[in-house]
Amino acid sequence: MEILVEKGLKIGVAVSGGVDSMVMLNLLRDSGAQIIAINIEHGIRGAVSKRDSKFVRNYCKRHEIECLAYNVDSPGYAVEQNMSVELAARTLRYQIFDGLLKDKVVDCIALAHHLNDQVETVLMRIFRGTGIKGLRGIVDREGYIHPMLNFTKQEIRDYAASHRIPYKEDATNFDSEYTRNYIRHEIIPHIKLRFPGFEGAVEKLAKSAEEIEDYMMSEVVEPEFKGEGATLPIGVLSLHPALAKKTLAETLRRLGCDKDIEYNHLESLLSLKDSPNNAKINLPYGYDAYKAYDNLCIVKRVENSYYESAFMVGGLYEYQGFSYTFSKTDEIKKGLTFDIDKVPEGAIVRTRKEGDKFKRFGGGTKSLGDYLTDIKIPLYMRDKLLLIAKDSTIYAVLGVEISDELKIDENTKNKYLINIGETK
Repeated sequence: MEILVEKGLKIGVAVSGGVDSMVMLNLLRDSGAQIIAINIEHGIRGAVSKRDSKFVRNYCKRHEIECLAYNVDSPGYAVEQNMSVELAARTLRYQIFDGLLKDKVVDCIALAHHLNDQVETVLMRIFRGTGIKGLRGIVDREGYIHPMLNFTKQEIRDYAASHRIPYKEDATNFDSEYTRNYIRHEIIPHIKLRFPGFEGAVEKLAKSAEEIEDYMMSEVVEPEFKGEGATLPIGVLSLHPALAKKTLAETLRRLGCDKDIEYNHLESLLSLKDSPNNAKINLPYGYDAYKAYDNLCIVKRVENSYYESAFMVGGLYEYQGFSYTFSKTDEIKKGLTFDIDKVPEGAIVRTRKEGDKFKRFGGGTKSLGDYLTDIKIPLYMRDKLLLIAKDSTIYAVLGVEISDELKIDENTKNKYLINIGETK
């Protein structure tokens, strides 16, 4: 057995004391890699867990391997976060790993998953429901490598025995209350009785899925991200369903709201292509998707709230992630420059209301809603707009247009510019 890794990397080796991680530690050391052992005692197995951590520390000390040791309270964190102890341990473990990567203590983390783990992972995801991406099983990702994936558990045990590598056996690996152990000890042995070569077949499936996933990722349509939202051309929904759903799923992933996305959500999003303008789909994590003319817009849900403040020349107005100010200028920018002396006394900056009227620049008066429809402002955006208004007359839609009443003419003495920025 041999492990090849990129030269020059400082590798953090996750070592529990079990046979897999102890063999990986030795293989990486023998490869000449620069390594730091990382041991995390999860607070689950009491004195036995502490014993295993001490074993790792002592082994590293004898072999002059730098070792970083941590203790976490997985049971306490599980209660606090209302999650399983298994998930709590994983969460806390990766918090430590991610911190070491962020602080550049190590360049990557090596994890000791092997071929049998790969098979169990693929089966577990199939049982829970997965797509092509999940069928890839365990894959390397930024900061994390799995140098043992091509080795079976038996090959690892044989190597430990022939090279006299000591290790500790974790009794929880035999507890079928854990999902992975149930698959390992209760399901896989029965499958192997009928299909002895099924592990190799699952490995091929995972590799095929990874090839398909790579291809699909090369074909997805790139969204336009702005703030907490994203926009895609509505034509994306008419692509082949596999590519359309992949584009949608990847967009949602990058927005951070993909974990609770189900098949039905993606089907509902596809149905928007035949829906009327402004049709809406509710999504998890407080997001909504709208058909907005030629676009599909996925935005953070906004609880409608009325905003109002007195209009002041030196005022700062912040609303829905944007800031607005007014400054004296000599230039004229369409939709942004206005005659400040024409703003009536008592004007306010507010959001829209029923009955608002707007006189277009060089045009007639109509309801604000009709005007916004004419210029194709999506429905979900309209309650985010701030207006200069007095009573029901709208003098400016900030960032969109000024009314005919505020236009610059030959008598204008004080030109002012609407400045727009994003708030953090």
